[in-house]
Amino acid sequence: MLRILLIASLFSLPVFAGEPIVVSSGDKQTAVVELYTSEGCSSCPPADRWLSKLVEIPREDLDVLALAFHVDYWDYLGWKDRFASAAYTSRQRQLGANNRQRTIYTPEFFVNGMEARGSGNILDKIHQANEQPAPLALELRVAREQSNLVIDLHTADGRDSIGPARLRYLVYENDLSTRVKRGENSGETLEHQQVVRYMSNAKSLQPDNRHRIAIDPEWNPERVGIAVLVTSPGSERYLQALHTPVASILSRQ
Repeated sequence: MLRILLIASLFSLPVFAGEPIVVSSGDKQTAVVELYTSEGCSSCPPADRWLSKLVEIPREDLDVLALAFHVDYWDYLGWKDRFASAAYTSRQRQLGANNRQRTIYTPEFFVNGMEARGSGNILDKIHQANEQPAPLALELRVAREQSNLVIDLHTADGRDSIGPARLRYLVYENDLSTRVKRGENSGETLEHQQVVRYMSNAKSLQPDNRHRIAIDPEWNPERVGIAVLVTSPGSERYLQALHTPVASILSRQ
């Protein structure tokens, strides 16, 4: 009977796949570039291509977390963007309000929450962010537990000086493509990088934070990454970001 109980207890333990991934932020700020885009918008593909080129730049030259948020307000034109979410539209509206914009539009870029028009302006804002000392240090640990990603975020320094802060967890995916059959881009095959596939609700930042994300079977495990974004409430001030690919733990069975 004791042997049976021992075997049963072993099978009830969490199953982890591969060694956890551990990464730490640097002493300077990582710039967060957000592109608001849609497969239903004819002016968006050039912006998508530009973002794809941006992520190819070595981190030593530009320290960037690039995120492509697909919004849903173009879906009425006849093509429903499979990556779009009303939550991403709401996020764009919040950033637009922070920037005192009368309206939001696609394609629209923000760098650390500030609207940026034109590639030169975007790059300037990235460089400016990279020159700023990071107000806090982050350590991110990502592990797989059965069908979930378990994310632990530790904040080592700086929390006392930044005031209230909010944390979001994101999943992004690369090398996606869509053959568009209707709408403004009908007949085009669109290529996408850094597409946001999951965004958590905003959470209060603590010294130690844990979050679980169910692994979506639609994600390609070789092309998925995890990001964390720390801002002030309402995303008016971006404090730090950290990201990492997670293929090494997702691709193992």
